[in-house]
Amino acid sequence: MRKIFTVLPFFLITTIWFGCMSSRTKPVDPLSGSEIPVAWKALDQNNTVSDEQNVTYWIESFDNKWLKEAVYTAWSANPGLVAMGEQTLARGEEAVIVGASILPQANVGVNGSKSKRNLIGFGLPNGSTSFTTESFSSGINLSWEVDLWGKLRDQRDSAKKKFESTQADYEGARLSLAGQVARAWYGILESTQQLELAEQMTDTFEKNQAFIANRFANGLASSLENDLATSALTSSQATETMRERKRNAQVKELESFMGEYPKGNLDRNFSDSLPELALAPLPPTPTQAMESRPDLQAARLQLEASVYDLSAAKMNLLPSVSLSGGPGSRSEEFGDLLDNRFRTWDISGSVVQPLFSGGRIRANIRRSEALRKAAEANYRAIALRAFTEAETLLANESFLQKEEQYLKNASMAAQTAANTSWDRYQSGVQGIFDTLESQRRAFDAESRLLSTRKERIFNRINLFLALGMPALPIEP
Repeated sequence: MRKIFTVLPFFLITTIWFGCMSSRTKPVDPLSGSEIPVAWKALDQNNTVSDEQNVTYWIESFDNKWLKEAVYTAWSANPGLVAMGEQTLARGEEAVIVGASILPQANVGVNGSKSKRNLIGFGLPNGSTSFTTESFSSGINLSWEVDLWGKLRDQRDSAKKKFESTQADYEGARLSLAGQVARAWYGILESTQQLELAEQMTDTFEKNQAFIANRFANGLASSLENDLATSALTSSQATETMRERKRNAQVKELESFMGEYPKGNLDRNFSDSLPELALAPLPPTPTQAMESRPDLQAARLQLEASVYDLSAAKMNLLPSVSLSGGPGSRSEEFGDLLDNRFRTWDISGSVVQPLFSGGRIRANIRRSEALRKAAEANYRAIALRAFTEAETLLANESFLQKEEQYLKNASMAAQTAANTSWDRYQSGVQGIFDTLESQRRAFDAESRLLSTRKERIFNRINLFLALGMPALPIEP
């Protein structure tokens, strides 16, 4: 024991001296401030945003309580999101497990043994050739790896960053699910209006066909006119069926997002019309968006974790210092374990320097370096994709706004032309073919207007997502 305490301080002093010479690697952000523009380029070309609106939660900007309730339902009941939440909690516990290695470990135990020995020829009393012994011990065992180089701290910090990255991924999943629910919701509203439009078209062509069939029966219309009217009617009926099928599929998709069995029942309020959006609110700056997007946060945290992993891998080349020991008691009688006369203690220390590992340690260093470079490249790739998405969606705001206005004017003009065309046909001034085509163009123009209005809503939702803006408070 004395030799241990004589030699151990030498090793401790040596290792501490080398440890003071080393420094932990600090994570750095590979994106310098100069690489991030101060403003969005799309706004310089097409300034179609309003600086009078302040949106905190983008779901609330649509002012639809049914949509708000649907998002909260999805957040609480979507199986995929629930599973991801539990995985996030598990990753948090993993970080606790890794961090615990930095602290001393303590165990308490009680041991007992019984042995028999044969001693033939030793002349034991009563002619015995064997005897039995019993031994009991109890104690607290303490063990501690001294983190001189910061390896354990690097491992702890890496696990913490990975946990935080998982949290960011979870927040990104919540935001993405809110976007899916919102798009599905307004997709259903658009499909409902498209179906109503198809029903109106069918009703119009039914009246046309009845009118022309009557004229045909009285010899006032040709068979061609009657066939054209019948064709227009059946085509409209097919369109109506197709749009009903599409809406049914969209409702099932929304139900699945909300963690419900996809029944396809319209038990929610889908009677609202598609809202006509105002100008988009002034978006956060590119720097603010970088700080808000969950996927960017997750990528940056993964990069920081990889830096800590690399640092910890390098520390494996250095000696490790461990201490162990603790108080206890030992006796041949179990009842004596609590007697102070049988108290014992021990302490030991070790310094281990890796000499040969078959290249494992250096291979792990090279692996960690490659993973760090990969994490850095991935971070830059996600940042570039984020900027591209935001710039494209901001530009689309202007294009879609103009497109919607053009189609609104076109729809009004086409409807006026269809009414005039039918009057001219009844007066015998115009043929049935041109009349039916005029009516079709009127319905098509209205349908395109609805589709563009939906696309504009979808673009607005995707813009909010691209900017990393929160959808709703975590709790209703």
